Formats: sequence, structure tokens, C-alpha cells
Amino acid sequence: MLAAIVVCAAVTYSLRLFPVLLAHRFRDREDLREISALLPAGLMLILVAYTLLEADSGVQLSRLILAAVISVIVNAVSKNFLMAFIAGFSAYSLSGLFL
Repeated sequence: MLAAIVVCAAVTYSLRLFPVLLAHRFRDREDLREISALLPAGLMLILVAYTLLEADSGVQLSRLILAAVISVIVNAVSKNFLMAFIAGFSAYSLSGLFL
């Protein structure tokens, strides 16, 4: 049992150490800087598109679009992701009462 714990701890430590070591090695590459700047927005765009495409009904789709629009507006105004998340979540939740 102790050997399994030691092996799991070593694997976990290695999986967390190697990306940090690789990041330091490739830190000065311009193409990786561009990718790292664009990646979060691209991933969010993919997630939003997938969520909107998987809506079950027109009512759910309208609730999702409303929440996404409110999140984008709040994020553009406040530049605060947490506030945008809370506003979008609240809009989606409260729109269920009205739509």
C-alpha cells in the first residue's frame, strides 16, 4: 500500500513539474506568446458555440443567448470576469421565471 502511494505521489509531482520546466525553456518564443494570448478567448468561443448548438428548445436557446449577451456586456464594461460570470448566471436563472 505504501509503495502505491509513493508511486502515485511521484507521478503527480512529475506531471506538475514537467510543464513548469518546459514553460521556462520556451518562454521567449513569440509564436507561443501569441497562442497563449488567443487561447482563452478561442476556448470560450468554442464552449459558447457548443452550448448554444445543444439547446433543447427555443426557450432554452433564448435564455442562453440572453445570458451570454449580458455576460459579454458586463465584462466589456467592468473588465471583471467574476462579475460577468455572476451576471450571466443570474440572467440565465432569473430568465427561467419569465420565459
